[in-house]
Amino acid sequence: MMRVSAWVASLILFAVFIYLVLTGAEQVRFISVAFVLVFAVLATRLDDIQDLTFGPTGLAAKLAKQLEEARATVKQLQDFAEVFAARSVQQIAGDNRMSGLSPKQKREAISEIVRGLKSIQLPDDRIEKVLSLSNPYDDYDYWSWTMSPIYSAENKEVQNLANQFYDISASKGIGHNPDPDATESFLKAHGFYRGEIAERIIDWQYWKANRKHRRLDEWEARHEKRKQAKSLEDVLNLSQEQRANLMANPAG
Repeated sequence: MMRVSAWVASLILFAVFIYLVLTGAEQVRFISVAFVLVFAVLATRLDDIQDLTFGPTGLAAKLAKQLEEARATVKQLQDFAEVFAARSVQQIAGDNRMSGLSPKQKREAISEIVRGLKSIQLPDDRIEKVLSLSNPYDDYDYWSWTMSPIYSAENKEVQNLANQFYDISASKGIGHNPDPDATESFLKAHGFYRGEIAERIIDWQYWKANRKHRRLDEWEARHEKRKQAKSLEDVLNLSQEQRANLMANPAG
């Protein structure tokens, strides 16, 4: 009721203000009416007014409802974007390991998501939380990349040795693979910590510490190179004598 009355008063005061201006009334009169008109208009939003201040340049009012609605809209946008981005990052990271998006395409797609989240000023800690969903997939890929030459070795004794360390046939998949330190210990104990395999362990440990890829080109080309897979002996960069020793005594 009060708001309706204020609207009616505003219309009447506006009409009086126009009349006084057009009839050349004294300046003090129409200024006084204008001042009352301002308050009448403000009264129409009385329940929204958060703050009212006077200054040398005039009068200012903060409308709480509009401010809260604007904040709510931004928060809702951020919340929606965070949920959408989280699911997208997880889906991209979990994309089929040997088909679908290439590692480079995955990285570029996730970078686009991050740019979008930053453009709506989603806090960095929430962006990091979104990105962390890809960590178990990258960790599993580093383990698989490091160990694949050993599991696919032509020497059955080498394969059995690897399965004693971690039986891939009984693996629960993403998030359940050995960590880089345990893998490094296994490799060193059996003479596999050398050549490209040692480099991959170092890459894995670097990623674990920094969430960045030490050899990005090698990391993104790993699937293509796997199609042209070298023998375990080639990956380890063994001499002819060392190759013979490995075949004869794979347990080190």
